[in-house]
Amino acid sequence: MAVLLGIAAAILLGSSDFWAARAARTTPSVTVTRSAIIVSTALSPLLLLLTPSAWILRDVVIGGLAGLTMISGLLMLYRGYSVARMGIVAPMSSVLLGLVPVLYDAVRGVRPGPVAAVGIAVGLGALVLTSWQPGGHGSASIGIVLGVASGVAFGVAFTLLGAASAASGLVPIVMQRITGLVLLLVLHFTGSAPFFATERSGRRAVVAAAVFATVAMGALQLGFQRGSSGPVSVAASQFATVAVILSVVFNRERMRWWQAIGVGATAVGVALMALGG
Repeated sequence: MAVLLGIAAAILLGSSDFWAARAARTTPSVTVTRSAIIVSTALSPLLLLLTPSAWILRDVVIGGLAGLTMISGLLMLYRGYSVARMGIVAPMSSVLLGLVPVLYDAVRGVRPGPVAAVGIAVGLGALVLTSWQPGGHGSASIGIVLGVASGVAFGVAFTLLGAASAASGLVPIVMQRITGLVLLLVLHFTGSAPFFATERSGRRAVVAAAVFATVAMGALQLGFQRGSSGPVSVAASQFATVAVILSVVFNRERMRWWQAIGVGATAVGVALMALGG
């Protein structure tokens, strides 16, 4: 069940990423992120209706720290895209997002079975294939640094959410949204990007991205409460594959041969993780 919830989170996060990318066609990426977080924060209290949730101080703090690291990861990712090729930044970020929780589990002595371990390895490899895109510009060294830094930040955020107690329910996600929004509001006064998406189609895409992201984070947190954070995080990190598939289907983008292999590897990897329990 835990890995299945991680897969559900991947599908929803991939859908959110797809709509956010559409909004970014007409709106600065920072504005898209801030707008989506505003809407998501407004929607997040509804998650508390899905499962019993308690406001436990430790888990409130965990959710807040997860929000700060998640937004920090997003900002470094977007910065990486602006100074280096996406094909360098995205694979680094995606793999480390899934790898950090796996390493944390290993340090705690929580190790997956042989089948699940193979599934994790296949899933991490699939991320490289599906997110690799040739071409572009910029500095490879800076792209690697920012890709690694953003991936570690995302991985830490996932690990923190996985450390929250089951008794807190979905409270950590509400706090994660709130603190992320606070950070973005502070950063608004240091930049020049518009505060909220103003173009009509951009607003619609932002709202869609926010709805998918809110439900995705709820599914992810429920997955963490039902299993180890490593396999759940790797399953959820396959959202990059979902975003690629949606772009091919609806934006008529060309799927390169290595991405097709990555999509197949993703299916194999998550199946093995689910079978391995």
